[in-house]
Amino acid sequence: MAKPISPSPVIEGEDAIEIIKNMNDSPSEEYKELAKDIKSQRFVPF
Repeated sequence: MAKPISPSPVIEGEDAIEIIKNMNDSPSEEYKELAKDIKSQRFVPF
């Protein structure tokens, strides 16, 4: 039988503000290039 999912922790203060800022920022050029490189790699299922 599956275990129940535990509730998410409540994040407050500076940590919450930092998470919201990171979510609202657009991705950097470095991140976009990394995502592009990952998508272009050959996928080999096992």
